[in-house]
Formats: sequence, structure tokens, C-alpha cells
Amino acid sequence: MERALRSDGAEGATVLGPGTEFEGLLTFRGELRVEGVLAGEVTAQGRLVIAPGARVRARVSVDELVLGGEFQGDVDARQRVELLATGRLAGTVHAPRLCVQDGARLDGRCRTGPQAAVPAAPPGPKPPRAPSPPAPAGSG
Repeated sequence: MERALRSDGAEGATVLGPGTEFEGLLTFRGELRVEGVLAGEVTAQGRLVIAPGARVRARVSVDELVLGGEFQGDVDARQRVELLATGRLAGTVHAPRLCVQDGARLDGRCRTGPQAAVPAAPPGPKPPRAPSPPAPAGSG
């Protein structure tokens, strides 16, 4: 489900609304707000917001994660991770900056600071090699 408006009325975000379930690979640019259930892998250049009441089980690589719901998995954030008071995270976090509000819960491993910075974009696959030209007939 995609909407031009988030539930709080701000423009520009894609929303997986309440009652929506998604499983698989999800890529995006900009902002995604999850209010339903998401499982799989998320790769993005932007901000992932997991709203209170939402559930996510995934491997996530984003610029920023704001967690108000439940998350289980691994997070690689290039800028920051923020756990809201209602947020629950079970897994690993790698982020240069981490903000944890009073009441949030983090069960797992966490690495922060400059050494935890994630590269801006994962290296792409190497281009295929051009096949070698066939040997001339009768040589050998």
C-alpha cells in the first residue's frame, strides 16, 4: 500500500499502513513509514520509521532508523538509530549515533561511533568479463 501522505499528515513518505503485511526485499529512497508487518530485507537511501504497534523482522541497511514499534534483526545505519520510548529492538545495531529514549528496550549487540559507520552504498557486482576470442583454427 502506498500513499502520498503519512498518517500524521506530512507529505512525501511511503506508508505500509496498519493491516498491511509485506515479505521480501524492499528498496526505497526517501522515507518509509511502517505501521503494519514487514519481514525480509530493507535497503534504502533514506529514513525508515517503524511506528508504535508495527512489527519488523528484517536485515536493514538505511541512512536512519526511527523505532517506535518492535524490531528483530540487524540494523546498519549510515547516520543514526533512534529508539523511541515505545521501541523494542532485538538484534544488532551498527550506527555512528544512537539515541535511546527512557522506556525503550534494546536486547542484543550495539556498535556506535565513527568505527561503526556503514559505507554510503555497498559495492556493486563486478561487470562480467568479456569472453576470450577463440583460438585460430589449426594453431596448436
